Amino acid sequence: MSLALKLSSMAVYFLLTLSAGVILIFANISAISTDLVPSALKYTSVDTSTLAQQLTASNGELDVSNLYASDATAALGDSQGVRQQYYFGQYAYCGTSEDRRDGTCELARDADAEFIGRLDPYTYIVDDTPQPLKDAVRGLLSTNQPTFAASDYLRKYSAAGYWLVFLSAIFTGVALFSGVIPTRYTIAFGGVFALLAFLTVAVGASILTALIVKMRHINSDALGVTVHYGVSLWLVWITTFILLVATPFYFVAWVLTYVGVKID
Repeated sequence: MSLALKLSSMAVYFLLTLSAGVILIFANISAISTDLVPSALKYTSVDTSTLAQQLTASNGELDVSNLYASDATAALGDSQGVRQQYYFGQYAYCGTSEDRRDGTCELARDADAEFIGRLDPYTYIVDDTPQPLKDAVRGLLSTNQPTFAASDYLRKYSAAGYWLVFLSAIFTGVALFSGVIPTRYTIAFGGVFALLAFLTVAVGASILTALIVKMRHINSDALGVTVHYGVSLWLVWITTFILLVATPFYFVAWVLTYVGVKID
């Protein structure tokens, strides 16, 4: 009976940890390109398709005919026109026209910093805005929605959230490969890393969710910018639940191994 329980515990934690690792891989490849899978996976997306309309409403004399990019594949951040859709992943962000796959992607990290991205749609929108319209876009968005325009705040905390998700992927891998060796030391080692993986992804998911919830306040102000939740945000929460369930099974298997239940 004890041997069956130990084998069952090992099978459960292996399958759950493997599932968590696969899901985290998908979360990590979100928004790295405009291909089908990476473009579908994102932490959040920002729709600017009615921004021109709101700029006209706030200043009827403003010529907004060149607000949007005429070439969806033009480089981002060069004042060549706002994209109608932006979506954000852990390392990069993409800007597209009406079809989300008709566009281009750029690394979202700081120039002098590590590879982890930054969630800062306000800066990216302003950077894409043609020069004559930059002040109008800044005024519309920053005056009415200071949280959405709080670039330092968003960049700092989103980087922390992304780092925690990245670390969770590493810890999950360590837990998975440690747990397949049925000794009390390796199973205990795997259990500790499974717990670390759970804690890091839970905190990372909480930070990113809180930031996106705050950014979504702009939706109620009809400023021409709409923030949506993305699939990757739900993936990290699913991973959190899976690792929460998996971790106790490591310690059940460890206890049974510690008291001498062996696999012959």
